[in-house]
Amino acid sequence: MFQRAKYICLAFTVMSGLVLYSQDFQQTVRGRVIDGQSQTAISGALVEVLDSGSNILSSDSSDEKGYYSITGVRTGRIGIRVTTLTYVEYIATNIMHNSGKETVIDIELFEKVNELKGGGIKAKKSLNNSNISLSAKSFDVEETRRYAGSRNDPARMASNFAGVVGNNDSRNDIIIRGNSPQGLLWRMEGIDIPNPNHFGAMGASGGPVTILNNNTLARSDFMTSAFPAMYGNATAGIFDLQMRSGNKGRTEFTGQIGFNGFEAGAEGPISKLNKSSYLFNYRYSTLVILQKLGLNFGTGTAIPYYQDITFKIDLPMKRDKLSIFGIGGLSTVHLTNDDSNDSTNFYTSNDQDLQYRTRMGVAGISYTHFIGSNMYLKTSLGATHASVRTIVDSIGKNASYPVYRDNSSTRAFILNSMFNKKINAQNNFSIGVNVQDIGFSFIDSIRRGNILKSLRDNKGSTWLLQAFALYQYKFNSRTTLNTGLHLQFLTLNGSYAIEPRLGLVHQLSRKKKISFGAGMHSQMQSLQVYFLKTVVNGQVYYTNRDLGFTKSMHTVVAYDYNISKTWRTKVEAYHQYLYNVPVTIEPSYYSVINEGSDYSIPNTDSLVNKGTGRNYGLEFTLEKTFNKGFYMLNTLSLYQSKYKGSNGIEKNTAFNGNYILNVLAGKEVVFNRKNTLAFDTKISFAGGRRYTPINIGLSKFYKQQVNIEAETFDKQFDPYFRLDFKLSYRRSGKKISHEWFIDIQNITNRKNIFLQGFNSQTGEVNKQYQLGLFPNFNYRVNF
Repeated sequence: MFQRAKYICLAFTVMSGLVLYSQDFQQTVRGRVIDGQSQTAISGALVEVLDSGSNILSSDSSDEKGYYSITGVRTGRIGIRVTTLTYVEYIATNIMHNSGKETVIDIELFEKVNELKGGGIKAKKSLNNSNISLSAKSFDVEETRRYAGSRNDPARMASNFAGVVGNNDSRNDIIIRGNSPQGLLWRMEGIDIPNPNHFGAMGASGGPVTILNNNTLARSDFMTSAFPAMYGNATAGIFDLQMRSGNKGRTEFTGQIGFNGFEAGAEGPISKLNKSSYLFNYRYSTLVILQKLGLNFGTGTAIPYYQDITFKIDLPMKRDKLSIFGIGGLSTVHLTNDDSNDSTNFYTSNDQDLQYRTRMGVAGISYTHFIGSNMYLKTSLGATHASVRTIVDSIGKNASYPVYRDNSSTRAFILNSMFNKKINAQNNFSIGVNVQDIGFSFIDSIRRGNILKSLRDNKGSTWLLQAFALYQYKFNSRTTLNTGLHLQFLTLNGSYAIEPRLGLVHQLSRKKKISFGAGMHSQMQSLQVYFLKTVVNGQVYYTNRDLGFTKSMHTVVAYDYNISKTWRTKVEAYHQYLYNVPVTIEPSYYSVINEGSDYSIPNTDSLVNKGTGRNYGLEFTLEKTFNKGFYMLNTLSLYQSKYKGSNGIEKNTAFNGNYILNVLAGKEVVFNRKNTLAFDTKISFAGGRRYTPINIGLSKFYKQQVNIEAETFDKQFDPYFRLDFKLSYRRSGKKISHEWFIDIQNITNRKNIFLQGFNSQTGEVNKQYQLGLFPNFNYRVNF
């Protein structure tokens, strides 16, 4: 494997062909300046482009619609400063500006309020949603590409943040503060979307390969606790994704090849006069090529195939905005019996043949209507679809027989509408509704004895109705109160939840800030749980149909300290109390709180909302923002995640790793404005995955795995350790830019244990390991 990595690195060096002569290239910086609360255009704002030393390179003033355009800006790292008389000054630094694509920066300003002695606080590039008080981080396209080991995947990138665990090489599940990945809500352009991953299980939130195309994303928010009242049906976290608009000034193209696939993209103006634009990207799997290079990605000898598309069309009107958007993905894989015996196959057990196919799609339209200068109504209509088809057969020496069948799908029609009124610089009010018509078709069965037993055979629909109100009050330039109320109701069984939310932020000084957040959060169960059949004397019952929402009370306190202009540290302490968690009627260790870590669907009936859980911990972040070619991000999370089943005995959850340390750093070396090298590294050290010991004697007797239930999740595999290293090279031409990188993951080839299982043929317990050394490559061209 090291020999292959050597050849790939050599090819990378030859491709890059460092040409070290100096030549200046120029490109346009354009965008729009709007009010962050009313979303209306700000005219007359002074927009200045700065060099790395904060010297002014060029400037422009925003027009009556808020647009600005600055031509002839030299390529390289730049900064943006925006000033007006009545708004807080805005500063963003170290923005990548290359020759192949215009740099588009849309800016939200916030009106000045009463300033205390010592002056106001300057606004820096921060969170998209100003109603967020704490436990959140914004990210952009460059961050999804920058970090070693992230594979251009927003979910894997988020695993570097405090409180997030990503010690699973097979999937990009996001485990937030000890919660199940199922507690995460994915939202795109105001629409709640299904699992945005290829080969993702229905009802889960992760998968091996993301459908999300990082080249099409705008700055987005990721939240880990105590989220604002506009978000519901989630207990663990929120991924609020925004898609960027296509270039309104010129046509541009992108080509890319790497782990995530072959990719082609185009964007540009539909009409330069009214600023309408389009954006389109298509991607197709490259894993067949990677496998021929000898790389292993966890599927044995099987080759996964997938493809996806992303698009957005912006159609501005006189004062209003209209956009049409969508994403979709298709994926399929066939793992044969030979693959099942491969220790590097994560997805099937021994002696099994698996055929697996998934489909996912989202299409939506968003319309923003401005009412006067301080009010707007934003309405999004969307349709989503997700389906999975699974065929599992047991392949034995003497006989073969079916083990599992699943042919299920869901669809949803969604209306999300929000009215916002900016009363003045200190007061802002929002109300909204989220209406979801959810349809489903569940048909699955599993082998019991000598027959396939039907688990579900249901078609129908239900409604999830949500409403919220938000109020933000700024006492002065340093203290902000965010409060709100979220309501939700499930028509399937009449379950409802009333969820108050509270956030408070106080800037102690220019360098110090404290924050507090608390709130109630709830989530409906995965739809398959409600429709599991229980058959008694030939009569079918749905014993889970009346399950209510799982609920969680979040409390968080945070302290931020800016050591200098580029160094900052942050400490957060949190506690989460979960209740109404489904557990069995009869005393047992089972709890839905542990579901979501694999591809299986919960198949336990006769559940009641009597389980509890608690997560608590302390998180540390030390960050140096990108400056003078160097950045660093260090996060340490110490936590506990416990639960109680119906027997009342407290146990570790499946996600209680206890700790995770991430150390990331990178250095960018600029030879001249044409050639740039970058070095990035990442070290992850985390508590091992939890597991339940196997009763080997009973397993041999019954010829199938039997666990020691009294020791559920008591044991822990050895700690997870991974060292990644990434080498990137960027080269600029007059109207084109190239970027290559080689990302060597698990460079020490450490064997991190993934899971263990009983082999019925040998009578032994086999361990499966996560990915060994994995060299990932990527090439991108913009022109």
